[in-house]
Amino acid sequence: MTQIDIDELHALTERIINSGVLGRSKTYGAILRYLVECSVKGDTPKEAAIAIDVLGREADFDVSRDSIVRVHIYHLRNKINLYYSRFGKQEKYRIEIPKGQYIINTLLNEEKSSNVSLTGKPLDRPSYTPWLVGLVVVLLIANLLPLGEDEPASVGTGSPVLGMQPWPAFLDDDLPILLVIGDYYIFGEVDDTGNVTRMVREFDINSSADLNRFRTNNPGAGDHYYNLDLSYIPVSIAAAMARIMPVLESKVDRVSVKMMSELETADLAGSHILYLGYLSGVDTLLDLMFADSGLSIGNTYDELINLETNEYYIGSSGLSGAESFQDYGMVSTFPAPNGNQFLLVAGMRDEGLVNIARQVTSPDSLAELAAELAPAGASSFEALYEVLGYDKTNFGGELIYTRPLDTKVIWETRLINQ
Repeated sequence: MTQIDIDELHALTERIINSGVLGRSKTYGAILRYLVECSVKGDTPKEAAIAIDVLGREADFDVSRDSIVRVHIYHLRNKINLYYSRFGKQEKYRIEIPKGQYIINTLLNEEKSSNVSLTGKPLDRPSYTPWLVGLVVVLLIANLLPLGEDEPASVGTGSPVLGMQPWPAFLDDDLPILLVIGDYYIFGEVDDTGNVTRMVREFDINSSADLNRFRTNNPGAGDHYYNLDLSYIPVSIAAAMARIMPVLESKVDRVSVKMMSELETADLAGSHILYLGYLSGVDTLLDLMFADSGLSIGNTYDELINLETNEYYIGSSGLSGAESFQDYGMVSTFPAPNGNQFLLVAGMRDEGLVNIARQVTSPDSLAELAAELAPAGASSFEALYEVLGYDKTNFGGELIYTRPLDTKVIWETRLINQ
Protein backbone atom coordinates (compact mmCIF):
# COMPACT_ATOMS: atom_id res chain seq x y z
CA MET A 1 0.00 0.00 0.00
CA THR A 2 1.43 3.38 -1.04
CA GLN A 3 1.66 5.93 1.73
CA ILE A 4 -0.68 8.87 1.26
CA ASP A 5 -1.29 11.88 3.47
CA ILE A 6 -4.54 11.47 5.38
CA ASP A 7 -5.82 14.88 4.31
CA GLU A 8 -5.08 14.04 0.68
CA LEU A 9 -6.88 10.69 1.07
CA HIS A 10 -9.95 12.48 2.42
CA ALA A 11 -9.76 15.04 -0.40
CA LEU A 12 -9.48 12.28 -2.99
CA THR A 13 -12.45 10.51 -1.45
CA GLU A 14 -14.57 13.65 -1.72
CA ARG A 15 -13.50 14.22 -5.32
CA ILE A 16 -14.71 10.75 -6.21
CA ILE A 17 -18.01 11.26 -4.41
CA ASN A 18 -18.58 14.75 -5.86
CA SER A 19 -17.74 13.61 -9.40
CA GLY A 20 -21.14 11.96 -9.68
CA VAL A 21 -19.90 8.51 -10.69
CA LEU A 22 -21.46 6.99 -7.57
CA GLY A 23 -24.89 7.90 -8.90
CA ARG A 24 -27.87 9.38 -7.17
CA SER A 25 -27.82 7.21 -4.08
CA LYS A 26 -25.95 8.41 -0.99
CA THR A 27 -25.24 4.84 0.05
CA TYR A 28 -22.11 4.35 -2.04
CA GLY A 29 -20.58 7.57 -0.73
CA ALA A 30 -21.35 6.52 2.82
CA ILE A 31 -19.71 3.12 2.32
CA LEU A 32 -16.63 4.70 0.74
CA ARG A 33 -16.20 7.19 3.59
CA TYR A 34 -16.67 4.38 6.11
CA LEU A 35 -14.01 2.20 4.50
CA VAL A 36 -11.61 5.14 4.28
CA GLU A 37 -12.05 5.95 7.97
CA CYS A 38 -11.53 2.30 8.90
CA SER A 39 -8.36 2.18 6.81
CA VAL A 40 -7.05 5.37 8.45
CA LYS A 41 -7.61 3.77 11.86
CA GLY A 42 -6.05 0.50 10.75
CA ASP A 43 -9.32 -1.39 11.16
CA THR A 44 -10.61 -4.10 8.81
CA PRO A 45 -14.40 -4.10 9.14
CA LYS A 46 -16.40 -7.29 8.81
CA GLU A 47 -19.24 -7.64 6.35
CA ALA A 48 -21.80 -7.55 9.17
CA ALA A 49 -20.30 -4.34 10.56
CA ILE A 50 -20.80 -2.56 7.23
CA ALA A 51 -24.38 -3.82 7.05
CA ILE A 52 -25.15 -2.56 10.55
CA ASP A 53 -23.07 0.65 10.68
CA VAL A 54 -23.72 1.93 7.15
CA LEU A 55 -26.74 0.15 5.68
CA GLY A 56 -28.88 0.28 8.82
CA ARG A 57 -29.36 -3.45 9.25
CA GLU A 58 -30.25 -4.96 12.61
CA ALA A 59 -27.68 -6.46 14.98
CA ASP A 60 -28.75 -10.01 14.02
CA PHE A 61 -27.83 -9.44 10.36
CA ASP A 62 -26.82 -12.76 8.77
CA VAL A 63 -24.20 -12.47 6.01
CA SER A 64 -24.90 -16.01 4.85
CA ARG A 65 -28.51 -15.13 4.00
CA ASP A 66 -28.19 -11.56 2.73
CA SER A 67 -25.62 -10.49 0.13
CA ILE A 68 -26.42 -6.77 0.24
CA VAL A 69 -22.92 -5.78 1.40
CA ARG A 70 -21.17 -7.82 -1.30
CA VAL A 71 -23.49 -6.38 -3.94
CA HIS A 72 -22.79 -2.79 -2.85
CA ILE A 73 -19.05 -3.34 -2.59
CA TYR A 74 -19.01 -4.88 -6.05
CA HIS A 75 -20.76 -1.87 -7.56
CA LEU A 76 -18.67 0.60 -5.54
CA ARG A 77 -15.49 -1.01 -6.86
CA ASN A 78 -16.74 -0.60 -10.44
CA LYS A 79 -17.80 2.99 -9.80
CA ILE A 80 -14.35 3.87 -8.46
CA ASN A 81 -12.82 2.36 -11.60
CA LEU A 82 -15.24 4.45 -13.65
CA TYR A 83 -13.99 7.59 -11.87
CA TYR A 84 -10.41 6.88 -12.86
CA SER A 85 -11.34 6.12 -16.46
CA ARG A 86 -13.34 9.35 -16.76
CA PHE A 87 -11.74 11.93 -14.51
CA GLY A 88 -8.88 10.38 -12.60
CA LYS A 89 -6.08 10.33 -15.14
CA GLN A 90 -4.49 13.37 -13.47
CA GLU A 91 -4.80 11.95 -9.95
CA LYS A 92 -1.48 11.14 -8.29
CA TYR A 93 -2.99 8.36 -6.23
CA ARG A 94 -5.47 5.62 -6.94
CA ILE A 95 -7.66 4.00 -4.31
CA GLU A 96 -9.09 0.53 -4.71
CA ILE A 97 -11.02 -2.07 -2.76
CA PRO A 98 -9.20 -5.43 -3.04
CA LYS A 99 -11.36 -8.34 -4.13
CA GLY A 100 -12.61 -10.35 -1.16
CA GLN A 101 -11.75 -7.62 1.37
CA TYR A 102 -13.41 -4.58 2.90
CA ILE A 103 -10.47 -2.21 3.11
CA ILE A 104 -9.09 0.68 1.08
CA ASN A 105 -5.71 0.35 -0.61
CA THR A 106 -3.85 3.29 -2.14
CA LEU A 107 -1.26 3.14 -4.89
CA LEU A 108 0.33 5.49 -7.38
CA ASN A 109 -2.03 5.96 -10.27
CA GLU A 110 0.36 4.53 -12.84
CA GLU A 111 0.84 1.30 -10.87
CA LYS A 112 -0.86 -1.78 -12.29
CA SER A 113 -1.99 -4.87 -10.44
CA SER A 114 0.08 -7.96 -11.16
CA ASN A 115 -1.59 -10.54 -13.35
CA VAL A 116 0.36 -13.67 -12.46
CA SER A 117 -0.58 -17.00 -10.96
CA LEU A 118 0.60 -18.42 -7.65
CA THR A 119 3.46 -20.09 -9.54
CA GLY A 120 4.58 -16.77 -11.02
CA LYS A 121 3.42 -17.59 -14.53
CA PRO A 122 1.37 -15.05 -16.49
CA LEU A 123 -2.37 -15.57 -16.43
CA ASP A 124 -2.84 -13.96 -19.84
CA ARG A 125 -3.29 -16.60 -22.50
CA PRO A 126 -5.39 -17.02 -25.64
CA SER A 127 -9.08 -17.58 -25.06
CA TYR A 128 -10.91 -20.01 -27.28
CA THR A 129 -14.35 -19.23 -25.89
CA PRO A 130 -15.25 -16.65 -28.60
CA TRP A 131 -14.39 -19.23 -31.28
CA LEU A 132 -16.74 -21.72 -29.65
CA VAL A 133 -19.50 -19.13 -29.36
CA GLY A 134 -18.89 -18.14 -32.97
CA LEU A 135 -19.48 -21.76 -33.95
CA VAL A 136 -22.74 -21.68 -31.99
CA VAL A 137 -23.78 -18.58 -33.94
CA VAL A 138 -23.12 -20.36 -37.26
CA LEU A 139 -25.10 -23.39 -36.12
CA LEU A 140 -27.97 -21.21 -34.96
CA ILE A 141 -28.16 -19.37 -38.25
CA ALA A 142 -28.11 -22.68 -40.11
CA ASN A 143 -30.90 -23.96 -37.83
CA LEU A 144 -28.74 -26.96 -36.94
CA LEU A 145 -28.86 -26.45 -33.18
CA PRO A 146 -32.03 -27.89 -31.58
CA LEU A 147 -33.78 -25.38 -29.39
CA GLY A 148 -36.84 -27.21 -28.16
CA GLU A 149 -40.06 -25.25 -28.15
CA ASP A 150 -38.60 -21.79 -28.80
CA GLU A 151 -37.89 -21.66 -32.54
CA PRO A 152 -35.86 -18.86 -34.15
CA ALA A 153 -37.70 -15.80 -35.35
CA SER A 154 -38.58 -15.67 -39.01
CA VAL A 155 -36.97 -12.42 -40.08
CA GLY A 156 -36.54 -12.07 -43.83
CA THR A 157 -35.19 -9.22 -45.91
CA GLY A 158 -38.54 -7.46 -45.97
CA SER A 159 -39.46 -8.05 -42.34
CA PRO A 160 -40.88 -4.96 -40.57
CA VAL A 161 -38.65 -5.77 -37.58
CA LEU A 162 -35.62 -4.47 -39.48
CA GLY A 163 -37.09 -0.99 -39.59
CA MET A 164 -38.39 -0.88 -36.02
CA GLN A 165 -36.57 0.41 -32.97
CA PRO A 166 -34.00 -0.54 -31.79
CA TRP A 167 -32.68 -2.26 -34.94
CA PRO A 168 -32.12 0.47 -37.58
CA ALA A 169 -29.15 1.86 -35.63
CA PHE A 170 -27.43 -1.53 -35.94
CA LEU A 171 -28.30 -2.14 -39.60
CA ASP A 172 -28.04 1.25 -41.33
CA ASP A 173 -24.27 1.84 -41.15
CA ASP A 174 -20.99 0.00 -41.56
CA LEU A 175 -19.87 -0.12 -37.93
CA PRO A 176 -18.94 -3.57 -36.59
CA ILE A 177 -21.32 -5.23 -34.14
CA LEU A 178 -19.90 -6.72 -30.96
CA LEU A 179 -22.13 -9.37 -29.38
CA VAL A 180 -21.26 -9.52 -25.68
CA ILE A 181 -22.26 -12.70 -23.86
CA GLY A 182 -22.77 -12.58 -20.08
CA ASP A 183 -20.56 -15.37 -18.73
CA TYR A 184 -19.60 -16.46 -15.20
CA TYR A 185 -16.33 -17.66 -13.67
CA ILE A 186 -16.54 -20.58 -11.26
CA PHE A 187 -13.87 -22.21 -9.11
CA GLY A 188 -13.53 -25.29 -6.95
CA GLU A 189 -13.63 -25.82 -3.21
CA VAL A 190 -11.29 -28.59 -2.03
CA ASP A 191 -11.20 -30.73 1.09
CA ASP A 192 -8.12 -31.45 3.24
CA THR A 193 -6.96 -34.14 0.82
CA GLY A 194 -7.04 -31.74 -2.15
CA ASN A 195 -10.13 -33.22 -3.81
CA VAL A 196 -12.64 -30.81 -5.31
CA THR A 197 -15.86 -31.23 -3.37
CA ARG A 198 -18.00 -28.59 -5.07
CA MET A 199 -17.93 -25.77 -7.61
CA VAL A 200 -18.45 -22.22 -6.39
CA ARG A 201 -19.75 -19.02 -7.99
CA GLU A 202 -18.77 -15.99 -5.88
CA PHE A 203 -20.02 -12.52 -6.75
CA ASP A 204 -16.64 -10.79 -6.27
CA ILE A 205 -14.45 -13.44 -7.92
CA ASN A 206 -14.91 -13.19 -11.67
CA SER A 207 -11.62 -14.52 -13.03
CA SER A 208 -8.59 -16.62 -12.13
CA ALA A 209 -6.77 -13.37 -11.37
CA ASP A 210 -9.48 -12.43 -8.87
CA LEU A 211 -9.19 -15.85 -7.25
CA ASN A 212 -5.42 -15.49 -7.04
CA ARG A 213 -5.78 -12.13 -5.27
CA PHE A 214 -8.39 -13.56 -2.90
CA ARG A 215 -6.11 -16.46 -1.97
CA THR A 216 -3.21 -14.08 -1.38
CA ASN A 217 -5.29 -11.75 0.79
CA ASN A 218 -7.11 -14.54 2.64
CA PRO A 219 -4.57 -17.31 3.21
CA GLY A 220 -6.87 -19.22 5.55
CA ALA A 221 -10.03 -19.33 3.48
CA GLY A 222 -8.26 -19.11 0.14
CA ASP A 223 -6.32 -22.32 0.72
CA HIS A 224 -9.54 -24.24 0.18
CA TYR A 225 -10.21 -22.75 -3.26
CA TYR A 226 -8.83 -24.07 -6.53
CA ASN A 227 -8.75 -22.56 -10.02
CA LEU A 228 -10.64 -24.88 -12.35
CA ASP A 229 -10.13 -22.60 -15.38
CA LEU A 230 -13.87 -22.87 -15.89
CA SER A 231 -16.63 -20.48 -16.87
CA TYR A 232 -20.18 -20.97 -18.02
CA ILE A 233 -22.96 -19.14 -19.80
CA PRO A 234 -26.71 -19.47 -19.13
CA VAL A 235 -28.42 -22.22 -21.11
CA SER A 236 -30.90 -19.64 -22.42
CA ILE A 237 -28.16 -17.85 -24.39
CA ALA A 238 -28.57 -20.28 -27.30
CA ALA A 239 -32.31 -19.66 -27.56
CA ALA A 240 -31.83 -15.90 -27.22
CA MET A 241 -29.17 -15.88 -29.93
CA ALA A 242 -31.45 -17.88 -32.20
CA ARG A 243 -33.97 -15.05 -31.96
CA ILE A 244 -31.44 -12.23 -32.38
CA MET A 245 -29.08 -13.50 -35.09
CA PRO A 246 -31.65 -13.65 -37.92
CA VAL A 247 -32.21 -9.91 -37.42
CA LEU A 248 -28.49 -9.35 -37.94
CA GLU A 249 -28.22 -11.79 -40.84
CA SER A 250 -27.52 -9.10 -43.45
CA LYS A 251 -24.62 -7.83 -41.28
CA VAL A 252 -23.34 -11.19 -40.06
CA ASP A 253 -19.91 -10.56 -41.58
CA ARG A 254 -19.55 -7.60 -39.20
CA VAL A 255 -20.62 -9.51 -36.08
CA SER A 256 -17.98 -10.64 -33.57
CA VAL A 257 -18.50 -12.30 -30.20
CA LYS A 258 -16.81 -11.63 -26.88
CA MET A 259 -17.36 -12.84 -23.33
CA MET A 260 -18.27 -10.19 -20.77
CA SER A 261 -15.35 -11.38 -18.62
CA GLU A 262 -13.02 -10.40 -21.49
CA LEU A 263 -14.65 -7.08 -22.40
CA GLU A 264 -12.34 -4.07 -22.32
CA THR A 265 -13.15 -0.36 -22.29
CA ALA A 266 -11.62 0.05 -25.75
CA ASP A 267 -14.20 -2.39 -27.14
CA LEU A 268 -16.98 0.08 -26.40
CA ALA A 269 -15.71 2.89 -28.61
CA GLY A 270 -15.87 1.70 -32.22
CA SER A 271 -18.58 -0.96 -32.36
CA HIS A 272 -22.28 -1.29 -31.80
CA ILE A 273 -22.64 -3.19 -28.51
CA LEU A 274 -25.31 -5.88 -28.14
CA TYR A 275 -25.44 -7.62 -24.75
CA LEU A 276 -27.23 -10.93 -24.16
CA GLY A 277 -27.40 -12.55 -20.74
CA TYR A 278 -28.65 -12.26 -17.19
CA LEU A 279 -28.92 -8.96 -15.34
CA SER A 280 -26.31 -10.35 -12.97
CA GLY A 281 -23.93 -10.75 -15.92
CA VAL A 282 -24.11 -7.15 -17.19
CA ASP A 283 -21.04 -6.43 -15.05
CA THR A 284 -19.00 -3.50 -16.47
CA LEU A 285 -21.99 -2.19 -18.49
CA LEU A 286 -24.22 -2.00 -15.43
CA ASP A 287 -23.42 1.64 -14.64
CA LEU A 288 -24.35 2.69 -18.17
CA MET A 289 -27.52 0.60 -18.13
CA PHE A 290 -28.77 2.19 -14.91
CA ALA A 291 -27.25 5.70 -15.15
CA ASP A 292 -30.58 7.29 -16.13
CA SER A 293 -32.79 4.33 -15.33
CA GLY A 294 -36.06 4.59 -13.48
CA LEU A 295 -35.25 1.18 -12.01
CA SER A 296 -32.72 0.11 -9.43
CA ILE A 297 -31.21 -3.26 -8.60
CA GLY A 298 -32.51 -4.56 -5.26
CA ASN A 299 -30.67 -6.76 -2.78
CA THR A 300 -30.13 -9.34 -5.52
CA TYR A 301 -30.33 -9.43 -9.30
CA ASP A 302 -33.69 -11.19 -8.98
CA GLU A 303 -35.17 -7.91 -7.77
CA LEU A 304 -35.76 -4.53 -9.42
CA ILE A 305 -37.27 -1.46 -7.77
CA ASN A 306 -39.30 1.20 -9.57
CA LEU A 307 -37.78 4.43 -8.21
CA GLU A 308 -40.92 6.45 -8.90
CA THR A 309 -43.57 4.13 -7.50
CA ASN A 310 -41.36 2.08 -5.15
CA GLU A 311 -42.89 -1.04 -6.69
CA TYR A 312 -40.79 -4.20 -6.46
CA TYR A 313 -40.41 -6.63 -9.37
CA ILE A 314 -39.13 -9.91 -7.92
CA GLY A 315 -38.40 -12.95 -10.04
CA SER A 316 -39.24 -16.37 -8.65
CA SER A 317 -37.91 -18.57 -11.44
CA GLY A 318 -35.83 -21.35 -9.95
CA LEU A 319 -36.14 -19.88 -6.47
CA SER A 320 -39.53 -20.82 -5.08
CA GLY A 321 -39.38 -24.56 -5.72
CA ALA A 322 -42.77 -24.35 -7.42
CA GLU A 323 -43.33 -25.36 -11.04
CA SER A 324 -45.05 -22.05 -11.83
CA PHE A 325 -42.76 -19.04 -12.08
CA GLN A 326 -42.58 -15.29 -12.51
CA ASP A 327 -39.59 -13.78 -14.24
CA TYR A 328 -38.65 -10.46 -15.83
CA GLY A 329 -36.84 -9.38 -18.96
CA MET A 330 -35.36 -5.92 -19.49
CA VAL A 331 -34.17 -4.09 -22.60
CA SER A 332 -32.21 -0.84 -22.62
CA THR A 333 -30.88 0.99 -25.68
CA PHE A 334 -29.06 4.30 -26.23
CA PRO A 335 -26.33 5.74 -28.47
CA ALA A 336 -22.79 6.61 -27.46
CA PRO A 337 -21.43 10.10 -28.19
CA ASN A 338 -19.56 8.87 -31.28
CA GLY A 339 -22.68 7.27 -32.78
CA ASN A 340 -22.33 3.58 -31.95
CA GLN A 341 -25.43 2.05 -30.36
CA PHE A 342 -25.81 0.08 -27.12
CA LEU A 343 -28.55 -2.54 -26.80
CA LEU A 344 -28.73 -4.58 -23.61
CA VAL A 345 -31.14 -7.52 -23.61
CA ALA A 346 -31.21 -9.16 -20.18
CA GLY A 347 -33.35 -11.49 -18.11
CA MET A 348 -33.35 -12.13 -14.40
CA ARG A 349 -33.22 -15.84 -15.20
CA ASP A 350 -33.47 -18.10 -18.26
CA GLU A 351 -37.19 -17.63 -18.86
CA GLY A 352 -36.86 -13.86 -18.72
CA LEU A 353 -33.94 -13.84 -21.16
CA VAL A 354 -35.67 -16.11 -23.67
CA ASN A 355 -38.82 -14.01 -23.52
CA ILE A 356 -37.14 -10.61 -23.83
CA ALA A 357 -35.21 -11.87 -26.87
CA ARG A 358 -38.57 -12.85 -28.36
CA GLN A 359 -40.07 -9.43 -27.55
CA VAL A 360 -37.33 -7.44 -29.31
CA THR A 361 -37.66 -9.56 -32.46
CA SER A 362 -41.46 -9.62 -32.69
CA PRO A 363 -43.17 -7.02 -34.96
CA ASP A 364 -46.25 -6.96 -32.74
CA SER A 365 -44.24 -6.48 -29.54
CA LEU A 366 -42.07 -3.76 -31.07
CA ALA A 367 -45.16 -1.98 -32.39
CA GLU A 368 -46.69 -2.04 -28.90
CA LEU A 369 -43.45 -0.71 -27.45
CA ALA A 370 -43.27 2.06 -30.05
CA ALA A 371 -46.84 3.10 -29.23
CA GLU A 372 -46.00 3.34 -25.53
CA LEU A 373 -42.96 5.51 -26.26
CA ALA A 374 -44.58 7.62 -29.01
CA PRO A 375 -45.65 10.53 -26.75
CA ALA A 376 -42.03 11.10 -25.77
CA GLY A 377 -40.67 10.43 -29.26
CA ALA A 378 -37.83 8.49 -27.67
CA SER A 379 -35.30 6.38 -29.56
CA SER A 380 -33.34 5.81 -26.34
CA PHE A 381 -35.43 3.88 -23.84
CA GLU A 382 -35.74 1.04 -21.38
CA ALA A 383 -38.59 -1.43 -21.00
CA LEU A 384 -39.48 -4.21 -18.59
CA TYR A 385 -41.55 -7.31 -19.35
CA GLU A 386 -43.18 -9.62 -16.84
CA VAL A 387 -42.97 -13.28 -17.82
CA LEU A 388 -45.32 -15.88 -16.36
CA GLY A 389 -45.05 -19.58 -16.98
CA TYR A 390 -45.24 -23.12 -15.78
CA ASP A 391 -42.67 -25.92 -15.86
CA LYS A 392 -40.14 -23.73 -17.72
CA THR A 393 -42.68 -22.95 -20.44
CA ASN A 394 -43.41 -19.27 -21.05
CA PHE A 395 -47.02 -18.27 -21.40
CA GLY A 396 -46.10 -14.92 -22.88
CA GLY A 397 -44.64 -11.69 -21.61
CA GLU A 398 -46.46 -8.50 -20.71
CA LEU A 399 -44.98 -5.03 -21.14
CA ILE A 400 -45.31 -3.46 -17.68
CA TYR A 401 -42.91 -0.52 -17.75
CA THR A 402 -41.32 1.85 -20.26
CA ARG A 403 -39.23 4.95 -19.83
CA PRO A 404 -37.36 7.24 -22.25
CA LEU A 405 -33.65 7.63 -21.47
CA ASP A 406 -31.71 10.87 -21.57
CA THR A 407 -28.46 10.18 -23.40
CA LYS A 408 -26.87 13.31 -21.96
CA VAL A 409 -27.42 12.01 -18.45
CA ILE A 410 -25.86 8.67 -19.35
CA TRP A 411 -22.73 10.14 -20.90
CA GLU A 412 -22.32 13.59 -19.35
CA THR A 413 -19.06 14.15 -17.51
CA ARG A 414 -20.83 14.90 -14.27
CA LEU A 415 -23.92 13.12 -12.99
CA ILE A 416 -26.34 14.55 -10.49
CA ASN A 417 -25.31 13.29 -7.05
CA GLN A 418 -28.20 13.44 -4.63
